[in-house]
Amino acid sequence: MRHIMTQLHSQLNTRAKVVATLERIQQGESLVSLLDPLLNQVSEKDKGFAHELLLGTLRQWWALARIGESLIEHEVTDKGVWAALNIGLYQLLYMDTPDYAAIGETVEAVKQLDKGYGAGLINAILRKVQKNPAKFAKKIEKNHSLPNWLAKQLKQDWGEYYAELGQALRQPAPIFLRVNRKFCSVEDYADILTQQGIGFALVSIGIEKVQTIQLTDAIRITDLPKFAEGWVSVQDKHAQLSAHILASLALDKSLTVLDACTAPGGKLAHLLELDESKTFHVKHQNIAHVIALDSDEKRLQRVSQNLERLQLNQENVQLVCEDATTFQADTQFDVIVLDAPCTATGVIRRHPDIALLRTEEDVGQTAALQANILANCWHNLADNGYLLYITCSMLKAENEDQLQAFLATHKEAQIVDFSLNLPNQIKRDIGYQCLPLHQNDGDGFYYALLQKRG
Repeated sequence: MRHIMTQLHSQLNTRAKVVATLERIQQGESLVSLLDPLLNQVSEKDKGFAHELLLGTLRQWWALARIGESLIEHEVTDKGVWAALNIGLYQLLYMDTPDYAAIGETVEAVKQLDKGYGAGLINAILRKVQKNPAKFAKKIEKNHSLPNWLAKQLKQDWGEYYAELGQALRQPAPIFLRVNRKFCSVEDYADILTQQGIGFALVSIGIEKVQTIQLTDAIRITDLPKFAEGWVSVQDKHAQLSAHILASLALDKSLTVLDACTAPGGKLAHLLELDESKTFHVKHQNIAHVIALDSDEKRLQRVSQNLERLQLNQENVQLVCEDATTFQADTQFDVIVLDAPCTATGVIRRHPDIALLRTEEDVGQTAALQANILANCWHNLADNGYLLYITCSMLKAENEDQLQAFLATHKEAQIVDFSLNLPNQIKRDIGYQCLPLHQNDGDGFYYALLQKRG
């Protein structure tokens, strides 16, 4: 049966395959799990088209849906029909696709998916838009492309930056590289890119004298110089703050570290890179032992694979598959890195399906989970030890509100100040909120550093 379904799927046109993928995302599956299978099912000449159509439609999903809602008289409940309408609108308003193909092939797609009952509606709506594309293009760009609940929450949390956020979150994210300092400096790797004619810019991450590389040319990541040998990784510039904040602590000892919720291990790898390159040694400190904790065995395997590619010493790294809300170590840790689970609203540009998958109810549930993990990690922290709390969320409920509530019940917890210096890194009473306000900004991350007074 699976073979028959695969065979039938292979007979669909590219637009039908994109519609089927969008329907599955609306039903709760993630873009990460569906993108490669989609691209593997389309012809080589259509891969770029399918990629742009899928991700572009997701980025503009809610703005496109509002256009559709304004033109439809009766409610449409079929998720596949909505997906087809949105990809048709995206082609007409954002792509160079000829109108006849955008309309005709999209109508054909719903027929191929046995949703012919939606063909007339889609044809009628797309032809209305085709007659006056400038009017609808202006309308679609006016505000934002977020679900109403999230737009309302961002406006409440970040009213001053709301308009900029609304526009920035519907754009593709820039690509930043983290150079493995075990092998070379950022400047040396930049020279290699220059020699190979790959466009880039050196940019600050907001910490004094620390720069990273932003790619300005489109290139497959695996084609980057020395990628297979572990000289470089892709990591958002705001994600790169984690290891440098910890390096600034200047602890005069060998450190035991708990990296909670570690997968896929980018922040851990960065910390180990700095340690092995001696960049981490502000005084005599080094990392003596790390427990990398995650509740997902498959994701833990990815951590090990990433560390292996980067040629990092794993002798002092112990991978532990346990629940972070209940994990108890035999000894307490000098440093805990808690990359807390969150709604991931700060990385919508990279994962535009998040705007479809998350609900308002998820915020409260996630905040409750964070609170449980934070409290348990705190029990595993040694006296005078440090806990770095991180999320890739922009919602205060998951960030500074979470920390305020924690501090109110843990009098031994002390806020530790550190300094960031970019316009989009906003100092709060507790920690910093990074916001993706412009095209070249990093993602939306939150950082707070606490010390457990002994």
